[in-house]
Amino acid sequence: MAKSDKYLSIIIFLVVISAFSVVSGYQYVGDIFEKVINTVGVFSNYFVLIALFSVYKGTSLFSYKQLFLLAYITVLMTLISYIYPYFKYSEQDPTDLMSTFGFDIIINIFIFTILFKEARRERSKCDL
Repeated sequence: MAKSDKYLSIIIFLVVISAFSVVSGYQYVGDIFEKVINTVGVFSNYFVLIALFSVYKGTSLFSYKQLFLLAYITVLMTLISYIYPYFKYSEQDPTDLMSTFGFDIIINIFIFTILFKEARRERSKCDL
């Protein structure tokens, strides 16, 4: 593969996921901080999905540091996306907001565990 094709493919990839993330954040109903949270969350989720697929395929697309970062960002973004509106709209009934929180936390625990184990496995490969 030519070097220019390699750079062009990553540029197109980043432009497309950035566009999807910004559009998702822009359409999100909330203040600017909630829109930014949504944009960053969607952007990071694309990389999390790629990392999960690479674990499935048994290939290594990310370094162990990147996998650790993705594992922690996943949990952090989920917590921020629930905690900020919980306090901002504290005068409202939090039942609707928190109804999906448990499901998101459970899914994020699974994702964190998978990515964390893969990061440790990648790290052990580097230490050899």
